[in-house]
Amino acid sequence: MAFLSLFTQSPSYGKDAAALKIAVAANFRVVAEQIGDRFADSTGVPVIISSASTGVLAAQMRRGAPFDLLLAADRARPQALIDDESSPGPAQCYAVGSLVLLGASSLHEALSDPSKSIAVANPRSAPYGAAAMAVLAREEFAAASERRVVRGSNVQQAMQFYTSGGVDLALVARSLSPNSGITVPPEWHPRIEQYAVLNARSNNAQSAQAFLDYLTGLNAVPVLASFGYRPCS
Repeated sequence: MAFLSLFTQSPSYGKDAAALKIAVAANFRVVAEQIGDRFADSTGVPVIISSASTGVLAAQMRRGAPFDLLLAADRARPQALIDDESSPGPAQCYAVGSLVLLGASSLHEALSDPSKSIAVANPRSAPYGAAAMAVLAREEFAAASERRVVRGSNVQQAMQFYTSGGVDLALVARSLSPNSGITVPPEWHPRIEQYAVLNARSNNAQSAQAFLDYLTGLNAVPVLASFGYRPCS
């Protein structure tokens, strides 16, 4: 199966260090790249990031993709990988995400206006898309139920639809626009808890666990906060 991915590789840090291959939900790609660089500097283990929607990455891992670690945007798909023994588990929460509305000065006015087209991620494969659709389905926005909704394959593509001018609005992860847009109240959609799991086929489990420990440790807190992620507890 062809990987629908974007790749970023850290510089090589020693000929004996096996590269750590991490599958990352699209909302978290830039954050994972930054933390991956810091981890590589600290440990000498080079990191390769592969990014797509959570659903696509989980399916790839199940079918034998050579990822060592999956950083998903939900809990259900990591748990399903554990249930079918694609992962040894346990699933570990590493961040809580949030939604932002781009292209508007008023959250209620924009989401109530049927003339405003909007981009979201595919709710079937992207948890941020499912959260966005939960927001649009709220009763106070029923007047705009016939609006044009454009679905990207992942949250990055939804953002691209907006930045290219193809739509008026976008409901995307706060991490894609840390300094602009209107934050959607978290009670408007299911809590976006992002979980990670190891790949049962990995030959680099020790480095994968070390990265996960780094990601959930104090060193990563400032980076996560700068992209709008909250701690799990």
